[in-house]
Amino acid sequence: MIKPILILVVLSINGIVCPPPMRQQAEQAQAQDNGQQPPQQAQATDNQQAQNTQQQGEYEGRHPGYQFAYTKYLEEVVKILESEPKFSERLRDMKEDEIKEGKIADHIDDLPKEVFDKLHKAKFDEIERLRKQIEEQIKLDGGAHNVKMPDHLDVKELDRFHKEDLRKLIQKTVADMNAMDDQRKEDFKQYELRKQAEEDHKLAQMAPEEREKAKREYEESEKRHNEHEKLKHPGSKDQLQDVWEESDHLEKEAYDPKTFFALHDLNGDGLWNDFELESLFQLELEKMYNETNPDDDMKEKEEEMNRMREHVMKQMDANQDRMISLQEFLTDNEAQNAQPPKQEETWQDLGQQKIYTDEELQRFEREYAQQQEQQHPQAAAQQPPQAQQQVHPAQQQPIQPVNVPPQPPAPNAQQPVQQQQQQPPQQNLPPVHHEPIQDHKKDPTYGI
Repeated sequence: MIKPILILVVLSINGIVCPPPMRQQAEQAQAQDNGQQPPQQAQATDNQQAQNTQQQGEYEGRHPGYQFAYTKYLEEVVKILESEPKFSERLRDMKEDEIKEGKIADHIDDLPKEVFDKLHKAKFDEIERLRKQIEEQIKLDGGAHNVKMPDHLDVKELDRFHKEDLRKLIQKTVADMNAMDDQRKEDFKQYELRKQAEEDHKLAQMAPEEREKAKREYEESEKRHNEHEKLKHPGSKDQLQDVWEESDHLEKEAYDPKTFFALHDLNGDGLWNDFELESLFQLELEKMYNETNPDDDMKEKEEEMNRMREHVMKQMDANQDRMISLQEFLTDNEAQNAQPPKQEETWQDLGQQKIYTDEELQRFEREYAQQQEQQHPQAAAQQPPQAQQQVHPAQQQPIQPVNVPPQPPAPNAQQPVQQQQQQPPQQNLPPVHHEPIQDHKKDPTYGI
């Protein structure tokens, strides 16, 4: 059955805090389907349940989920609609794109009066929240010039909840979720750009010998990080069977898709959510990332997990509801079995991907260098004497004598004629008479 997008959104928001099912329940479901007695090898243990609960808690700590200003209102509307059997029945034959477009709203007109009374109250409460929020914003800004019209409810009819309210709520929620996903990817790109720019900037400030040593250390760190066992393709049968053997501690020959799905449906709702899906990738991620290893970046691990989840969702989630049902999982399993045997497919990790273009990096490094100059204009003057002598490599080259521009004579500071005659024409003034040189030449190697 196709679930409404709002219900799925709330499941993502709440993190779904439910006790994981017993391993025995998964085997009993399989045995009943096959008309057999459940084998003893797949019974759950207290340790397995505790591990699942711990994993869920860790996930919720890392992932606050999709949070909106209107989350409480969204949850209340979903709770009310979910309690009405008529509404759920009408969803069975609807396509997912129709639900996302809000067309399900056309089917609420004949809901019972008591359901609408609850929906009216939910809307009134949300309007009251918005009213207080707007009052605070006007007080803070000294006017209403920054107040925006809410677009997750119908403001033309404030006295009742009707189908336009549901349509707007669905469309706004879907748009906000997509925008948050896009922002996450952009934030990660900016993180990687800054990480590389900081490394290049640090190298550019070093003396040649120190720079070569730092470059070797950086390259060795990258090499150590990339020296790992190949990652299996997320969602492939080989990858899932590894979870069956190593995490579930079951025999490979006994692998059964229905049992596997039930074992990892931790909240027992018949669907795999984000957390349940991402928990399947931990074995692969552990091949590449170790929290105690300074060579491994945990932000990159998080993004790698997001990439795996999105890939498997695209592969299995036929109705695009951001969940994987048992039927979708079984359909994908059958499709994989129908393919001819082939060489084991591996996963191209972040180290093998190009997160940004060369042009994006060059532009970012220029902006980064400008920021550093603005934030630390006296950095060169504050360096210790030894560091001041280690001029930037681009300034040490004899073919670039213009790297240190001559100082203009100070106004109204004429020297006695006798002193001018005694000084050699090209003799430099004592260092104490020079202003600190702040405008260093940029290193052509790094562009910063």
